[in-house]
Amino acid sequence: MDTETKSVFNTTMSIADKIDKHIMKNSKSDVNVKELLRMDLRDFLIFLTIADRIVARDEIRYINKSLGYTFDSDTMKSFAMSSQIIRDDFLNQPPPSLRYFLDYGKNDFIVHESQYYDIKKLYLLTFQMIGEDFLASCKHMDTQEVNQLTRYRFMLESAIKAHTKNGGIAPSRPDSIPFKLKAKEDKEIAHTDSNQEDIPFVGTVSGGDKTYADLDDLLEELESLIGLASVKEEVKNLINLLKIIELRTKNGLKAPSVTKHFVFTGNPGTGKTTVARLLSQIYCSLGILSKGHMVEVDRSGMVAGYMGQTAIKVKEVIDKAKGGVLFIDEAYALSNETPGGDFGQEAIDTLVKGMEDNRDDLIVIVAGYPDLMDKFVKSNPGLKSRFQKTIHFPDYSANDLYDIFLRFCKSNDYILSDDGSVYLKEQLEMYVANSDKYFGNARDVRNFLDIAISAQANRLLTEDVADATALMTLKPADLAHIFDKE
Repeated sequence: MDTETKSVFNTTMSIADKIDKHIMKNSKSDVNVKELLRMDLRDFLIFLTIADRIVARDEIRYINKSLGYTFDSDTMKSFAMSSQIIRDDFLNQPPPSLRYFLDYGKNDFIVHESQYYDIKKLYLLTFQMIGEDFLASCKHMDTQEVNQLTRYRFMLESAIKAHTKNGGIAPSRPDSIPFKLKAKEDKEIAHTDSNQEDIPFVGTVSGGDKTYADLDDLLEELESLIGLASVKEEVKNLINLLKIIELRTKNGLKAPSVTKHFVFTGNPGTGKTTVARLLSQIYCSLGILSKGHMVEVDRSGMVAGYMGQTAIKVKEVIDKAKGGVLFIDEAYALSNETPGGDFGQEAIDTLVKGMEDNRDDLIVIVAGYPDLMDKFVKSNPGLKSRFQKTIHFPDYSANDLYDIFLRFCKSNDYILSDDGSVYLKEQLEMYVANSDKYFGNARDVRNFLDIAISAQANRLLTEDVADATALMTLKPADLAHIFDKE
């Protein structure tokens, strides 16, 4: 287990020990909750192991080392076949230890070693973290196993909700999907075996040509971006560190570890996608990435409508991004829950596993609003441990927006009249001062130009003017339409 998973596991086992002492003190029951929990975790991991009908050595090793068992391949197969794990109703029955945890934490929060714990969340987190750690540490992993982790989590959540609502754990889950060892006999699981062409890729792929300009040219392009002084400084610091690491390696010295994956925070239109594309090329020029392209997706490109299809979609996205950058915009939407079940967690589980499997030739950048991204990363231990570097993209100033507008004008053969320039600067100052925290920055400016061009066209037709200078020039009357619409 990794350090964080081990800490959560030890805390939960310690609380189980406390529950045993509480039971022993207040009743004649000889139940051993700590041992029950250990067995429930064993069954849970075996459940994941046999999802693809292959029992691999690294899977056995993880179970034995983490939980203190002595399985080999034959004994584990024999145990799985003789236990309820392969029965159709396995996912209908909550683990026996859950009842004791929920009864002990009737008021939700308990005090353990001078800290407060929400016992329901802690129990669920224990299974989630161990499941993710198990999949991440095993070289042999199939999308079926991610699928089964998601199903098991749904079962636990359903059981906990039933306990909260009814004062006791429901004996079965009407909406659960039974697990069968022979997946093709289960219509729902059959979606996993469907042709991947039935699940279209939703996203964009840019770059990938290894004839990129050298590092100096890329840094010059980065420097040419308007504003973003703090972002440029972050990127330059990172490049300097990577150069030193390369020199240390060449000289036979130990190289410090450096995170490859990033969280980009900021409002829309602050240059996050542009900088991500540049980073993919910069990392390629440094020899860290083999291709230097970027795959850009959002929730729709990763989450499907059927259990199991989400894992396939994410795996396809990761395969497309190998050798480059996977840029996930509005990544916090993956953790949004929807009525009737959500497969965002399945996407997150598959993503975490894919990042581990391809850590030498893949960079993942997740992006979105600062507050929402902070909650997103903290919501999942697998994400928190892998995204340790955050780069914030500040909103553009009024002067920055003015310069961006001029750049858009130049690329479209437009100019501002002198009085138009003064008018635009004044209006942008007021616009920035009165905008809320979610205003669109450069995206708004792009729309501003479209509005001004349309207004200018109407004006020119009325004035019956068609010389080249008039066709190029935007006046205050044209620009006024921008802010009339705001």
